[in-house]
Amino acid sequence: MNVTIDSILVRDNEPAAAALDDGAVVLSVRAGAYFAFNNVATEIWSMLAEPCRVGEIFEQLTEDHDVDDETLVRDVTPFLQTLVEQRLVRLVDPGNVR
Repeated sequence: MNVTIDSILVRDNEPAAAALDDGAVVLSVRAGAYFAFNNVATEIWSMLAEPCRVGEIFEQLTEDHDVDDETLVRDVTPFLQTLVEQRLVRLVDPGNVR
């Protein structure tokens, strides 16, 4: 399933994360890999601790960084799609969000 601006995402329970000075490392036994996140990716990872709409992630990143909507869609959407494909995060049915 493709990630869109209206998708609601949340971290999966399986991956373990550790903070580093310049980001974070996420280990997924299921994926058989670890993922090194830069500062912005770590911000996104933090936002996904609770179910979050992709549009809300974009809004927060726009507030915190000097970035336009086109760049966000181009750079962040594929990152989020990769997180879903690697099963680090999962799509949430809007009816199941509190």
